[in-house]
Amino acid sequence: MAKSITTIKRKEIPREVKVDQDMQEVKEAISDNKDSILKGIQLLKTLDEGGTLDSVNALSKHKKEAIGYFAKELNKPQYSQVLENLADLVFLLGDIDVKAMRQVTDRVNQGLEAAETEEVTSKTSFLDLAKALKDPEINRSITMMLQFLKGMGKQ
Repeated sequence: MAKSITTIKRKEIPREVKVDQDMQEVKEAISDNKDSILKGIQLLKTLDEGGTLDSVNALSKHKKEAIGYFAKELNKPQYSQVLENLADLVFLLGDIDVKAMRQVTDRVNQGLEAAETEEVTSKTSFLDLAKALKDPEINRSITMMLQFLKGMGKQ
C-alpha cells in the first residue's frame, strides 16, 4: 500500500529568475503604455514648474491638519448659506438641459457681440420699434423672448 503524502515540496524559483521575469513584465508594460507614461511625465513637469506639485505634496503629508483647517474655515457663518444651498445647486444642475442652455447662451453671446460693435447715435422712437419688427432677426428674437416669458409664467 502507498504512503500518504504528508509534505508538499513547492518548486522554488530562484530570485534572479524572478527578478528577470518581473523586469521583462515591466518593460512590456512600459512599451505598451509609452504615450501615457510620457504624458504623465509631462504633466508632472508642468505641475512642478507651476509649484503645484510642491503644494500637493505638502498637502498629502499634512492632510489631517489641512482637513482640520478646511473644516474650521467652512464652519464660518459666511459659508453657511453656500453649504445649505450646495445640494440644491447640484440637483438644479442635473435638471438643466445643457444643449438648450448652450444654444441660448450662444445666441446671447451673439447679441452681446452685435451690441458692442454697433454705435448708438440717436434715440429710438415708437415708429422705429414698429419698423424694427419687420426685420426677421429682430422679430425672431422678440418672439423667442415672448415664448420664454410665457413658459416662465406657466403654473
